Amino acid sequence: MSVNKEEAAPVARLICSRINRTVGWVYRWNTSELSILWIGAARTADHIDPPLRPDMLAAAQAVTSDEVTHFLEKLSRG
Repeated sequence: MSVNKEEAAPVARLICSRINRTVGWVYRWNTSELSILWIGAARTADHIDPPLRPDMLAAAQAVTSDEVTHFLEKLSRG
């Protein structure tokens, strides 16, 4: 049985410190998948607020691309 992505909620902001602005949002789906909604063309974030919990990242690794989870894990570690 597979679970379809039906609903997502924002869990963190991605921030670019250079311009001191939110440049994206991290969403968590009902499947535990994490995805990023970038705002505009600038896809450079060096800070996440709040940092994602290790258990949330671990659950996402099973259903989210490695590129996304590695990026979010790196930002969450600071």
